[in-house]
Amino acid sequence: MFQFDEETLDTKSQNTQSNDRLIHLSCDAVQKMYEKYEEDLYMTSKIHHYISQQLPTLLENIKHNREKNIQRNEDHSAEQERFILSFLEQNRYYYYNANESYYYYDGTTYKTKTEDEILHHIVSSISENRNPMLMNWKHKTKVSILKKIKERNILKSIPDSITIQTVLEHLRPIVCTTKTECKYFLSIIGDNILKKHPTRIHYLTPLMKNYIKCLNNICVNLWNNQCAQTFKFKYHEKHLENLEECRLVPSAQIMPKVSWYESFLQKKGLDILCVAIHYSHKYGSSDEYISEGLTEPELQTYIFSLKQREPKEFLNDFIKEYLVNYENSSDMESLSVSASPQDEFFLQKHSSTKEANNKSLSSTEIQYLWKLFLKNHKYPSNLYQNVYKKILVEDFLFSKYNSDLDIFENVGSSQIPLIKKFLKFWEETIIEDTRFFSELEIEEIATLFRKWLNPMKSVNGKRQKYFLTESKLLDVLSYFHPELEIGDNKYVYNVRSLIWDKDLDIENALSTYKENHTENISILTYLDEAYTFYCSFQTMGTSQEERPNKNFLVSKSYFEKYIRSKES
Repeated sequence: MFQFDEETLDTKSQNTQSNDRLIHLSCDAVQKMYEKYEEDLYMTSKIHHYISQQLPTLLENIKHNREKNIQRNEDHSAEQERFILSFLEQNRYYYYNANESYYYYDGTTYKTKTEDEILHHIVSSISENRNPMLMNWKHKTKVSILKKIKERNILKSIPDSITIQTVLEHLRPIVCTTKTECKYFLSIIGDNILKKHPTRIHYLTPLMKNYIKCLNNICVNLWNNQCAQTFKFKYHEKHLENLEECRLVPSAQIMPKVSWYESFLQKKGLDILCVAIHYSHKYGSSDEYISEGLTEPELQTYIFSLKQREPKEFLNDFIKEYLVNYENSSDMESLSVSASPQDEFFLQKHSSTKEANNKSLSSTEIQYLWKLFLKNHKYPSNLYQNVYKKILVEDFLFSKYNSDLDIFENVGSSQIPLIKKFLKFWEETIIEDTRFFSELEIEEIATLFRKWLNPMKSVNGKRQKYFLTESKLLDVLSYFHPELEIGDNKYVYNVRSLIWDKDLDIENALSTYKENHTENISILTYLDEAYTFYCSFQTMGTSQEERPNKNFLVSKSYFEKYIRSKES
C-alpha cells in the first residue's frame, strides 16, 4: 500500500512539474503575441477574444471528442476480445514454428491447414457476426487472431478422449496386444519427437519395421522431425556397452499387410503423433509411465530386462529351458515335464537307439535353440549373438565343449530329435524344381511330414495329430535352409515332393474330366469346373491304402498355374 501511494505521489509531482513548465511556455507565447501587436489594438483585442471566448470552447470540444474516441476504442477492443476468445475457443487451431505450418483439431481428428484457409475462416466469421464494430476492425482482428494462433504450439495440444480411444483401438490389434502396451509405445514415440532421451535404445520386432518407417515418414513430412530414432530392430554388438539404456518394447507378433495400415496412417497419422506427445507430457516419459504408473510387474520386468539382468542370467534361463545334461538323471526327469508329448517321444527314441552313441549338440544346433529361446521370450532375434557361445562355454558348459569338433558332448534338447527327423524328411523327400509354378505350401509340408512319420505311433497306438507347428516349421527351414525362397510365410518356391506328385494327380483328374466334357467352354469356366471336379475326384472312391495321396488337394492357384503352363 505504501508503495502504491508513493508511486501516486511521484506521478502527481511529475504532472505538476509538466503543467508548470507548460504554463510558463504558454504565458511566454501570449506575451510575445501581445508584444508583436502592441501598437495594434484590433489585433490585441482579437488575441484576448480568442483566449477568453473561443479557446475554452475549442478545448472543451477537443476533450469531448478525445473521450469519445477513447470510449469507442475501448468498446471496439472489448468486442474484439470477446470475438477472439469465442473464435479460438470454438476453433482449435495450432501452429508449428519450425516450418510455419498450421493445424486444426475438430475434437475428433487433427488436420493440416494453410494460412489462407484460416484467414478466410476468420473473415467469414466476422462477416457472419454482422457486428459493425468488428467490421470496422476486420483487418486488425484478423491479424490479432493469427498472432494468437501462432502462440498455440501443436506439440502442446491435448486431444479429446474420442481421439485417444480411436488411436488405441487402431494400435491394439496390430501393434500391441494390451492397452498398457499401446500407451507405452505411444509414450516412446512422444519422447522421440520431443527429443527427451536420444541415447535410449528401444528394441522392436522386425515385423514392425514398415509400420514404424511409415509413421516416421509422416512425422518428417509434417514437422521435419524424427519419431523413430531410438527404435532398433536388431541387436548390435556396440549395444552391449550401453545396456543401461536398452528397453524391450512388447508388440504383436503378427502384422497385417502394409496396404492395410498404410491408408489408416495417412488419415490418422497426425492423430497418433499428437496422442503420443500428449502421453509423453502426461507421464513425463515412457520410462516414468512404466516405473511409476504401471500396475503390471511382469510387463515392467520384461521391458527393463536388458537393463536389470546380466547376459549370464539369460544364458542360465536358456540352459534350464532348452538343454539337458545326459549325465544328470534329474535333468532328464525335469525335461519330461517341460517337453511336449511329441518332443518327449522323440527324445526317448533318440536316447534309446543308435543315436544314443552321439549324444551331443553341434554349435549350429545350439545357435538354433538360442534363436528359438529368444523368439519364444520375445527378445531381440540376435541378442548377445557375439558373446552367447563364449559365455556358454566359459561359464556353464566348459567341460562339455569339444573345440576340435565344435560340439557340446552329453548335452541334448527335447527340441532337436524332432528337428533332425524333419531335416531327414526334407533331404529324402523334397527336391528342387525350377518350373515357375512349382511350390509347396507350409501347410502341405507339415501334412507330408506327418504322412512320412506314419509308421511312428504314439503310446496309445494312435498317430499324433501334430508334430511340427507351421510357425516352427518355418523357423527350421529359414535357419537350416537359408537358400530357400519363402513367400508370405506360406509358400516355399521351386521345390516339389517325392511323396506327393501334384502334377500327376491333376493330370489323372483332368483325363477323366475331359472324357465327360467334350464341349468348348471358356478358359475361366473350364478352370473353375475342372478344379471342382479335381477336388471331388481326389476324395472319392478308392481307399487310402490303394491311393496313398487320397484327400491331398492342391490349391486353386497352383491348379490354375499348372493348367496355364500346359497351354503356353
